[in-house]
Amino acid sequence: MRLAFIGAGRMGEAFLEALIRANVAAPDECLAADVSPERREQIARRLGVQTTGDNGRAAGSAEVLFLAVKPQQLAAVLEEIATVVAQQKPLVLSIAAGKRLAFLENRLPEARVIRIMPNVGCLVGEGMSVFTAGRRTTDGDRALAQRLLEACGRAMELPEETFDAVTALSGSGPAFFARFLAAMVDAATREGLPEREARLLAAQTMLGTARLLLGPQPDPRALIATVASPHGTTAEGLTVLDQSGFDALVGRMLAAAARRSRELSEG
Repeated sequence: MRLAFIGAGRMGEAFLEALIRANVAAPDECLAADVSPERREQIARRLGVQTTGDNGRAAGSAEVLFLAVKPQQLAAVLEEIATVVAQQKPLVLSIAAGKRLAFLENRLPEARVIRIMPNVGCLVGEGMSVFTAGRRTTDGDRALAQRLLEACGRAMELPEETFDAVTALSGSGPAFFARFLAAMVDAATREGLPEREARLLAAQTMLGTARLLLGPQPDPRALIATVASPHGTTAEGLTVLDQSGFDALVGRMLAAAARRSRELSEG
């Protein structure tokens, strides 16, 4: 399968590496376009793929074209490649944050377009990607997108109207979880643990909890009940969260992130 990426930053590189590792495409079937000669050299050396500074060449070479540029660069890139895309008809996958299907389809008439909201977990093969398909895509296109995204972790298809909530939960979520973990580490060091050991304890505990919740018992409340025996240490700590209005605080946090996502999408 011939793949091309326009934009070879961290997320573009992560997707490209994962797809090669999963044998979706061989390195010599991949082309990465980027404005930076240094970045192109790094990608070519590390992954063995072809590179170019010509976005039109990338669009013309691909069966599947990933748009992995910054949102503020996307309009100019779409104008540059529109004619080539119309001629070659690749499946176009965009990971540009906040740019809706209508924005993409209006600038790429007749193109088959899929919008993706990935997250930073893709960098370690544990991403959560949500996609929504444009009106000209086929069932085969959506199945292919699912397969490609699962090379980087997990993937699901949802309607575009859910994307502001998706952005708040899984797009911004890694920073929110990391903020909670950092607070746990700080608190543990005040209780006498060395910082390095506290960080490992916290991160491994978060990882184990996530794997439990991705298993056959996915209900977080059931897990809480399992760990929190009456009048024990966990119950004592949970009481502090309850008394502090923790659930309402998290609700306000996600609502604020979703509201900002709407503002950026409409801007």
